[in-house]
Amino acid sequence: MRGGADDDISFAPKNFAELGDAFVGISGTLTGDGLAYKNNTYSISCYRDRKECFVTSIEQIGSGQIGRMDYISIYPITRWNQFEVVAAEDLDTFGCMAVTITITRKTQNALWVQQPMNQTRPECLKSDTKTHKYTVEDSIGWKRMNRK
Repeated sequence: MRGGADDDISFAPKNFAELGDAFVGISGTLTGDGLAYKNNTYSISCYRDRKECFVTSIEQIGSGQIGRMDYISIYPITRWNQFEVVAAEDLDTFGCMAVTITITRKTQNALWVQQPMNQTRPECLKSDTKTHKYTVEDSIGWKRMNRK
């Protein structure tokens, strides 16, 4: 078993849930290039009647250490149909990055896209200018346990 500052805590495997056409949720490890902490777990819960997705996460920040559970972020749903649920930050926000989350219902996958915005604002002068794409997968620890 490989241990270390980036993967010695095992989070649960990926999970997908639907309750009819009222709720779609997915949880697991957000994976892709450019993440500050690769060992993490995210929960994305979308409610059709509220027209919102709620996201929270927690990350391993060092050997045997996890950070504080993030406060809930709320993303308005922009599309909900039998194939997918899409939630996106309002483009009028003051941040330097915008997030769009797409949950594909049939394949039970999620794509998280962060793209630069407001790049002409002074506070965004030194912000990341790359678009990042992440997926929700099984955790590092879960993958390691299942290789045995």
